[in-house]
Amino acid sequence: MHTQEFGCEPCWPTDAPAAWRARDGLNRLKELIDESHFIVAILVCPQCDQRYVSIFTEMIDWAEGEDPQYWTLMPITEAEAEDLIQQDTSLIEMSLNALEPERRSLRRDHPKAGPPRVFWGNGVVVGPHD
Repeated sequence: MHTQEFGCEPCWPTDAPAAWRARDGLNRLKELIDESHFIVAILVCPQCDQRYVSIFTEMIDWAEGEDPQYWTLMPITEAEAEDLIQQDTSLIEMSLNALEPERRSLRRDHPKAGPPRVFWGNGVVVGPHD
């Protein structure tokens, strides 16, 4: 069984917290959704040209601030990136959830109570959002 490799060591290291820090070095290729509590963008590594889909969601609870926030970062193929870009304003969560569900993805959850947590997951998760 062949497992496709993604990224390079600077943009997709094996350690989840290091991968989260590496996200800051990625360039924004295309903003797909830009709402205050739901942001989807295609990011690209300036060194290896790897594309990533980045998803941010936030659920406002109107109590004491510190609203829960969730991020997913997953490497995608050039064809997958082009497909998402072509959908433009018709992009829906179903298209994001349909991306390779077994592919390793990076998650950062910042719940209302407790510190943020960075960890590896699989596939895309579109968290709850307003």
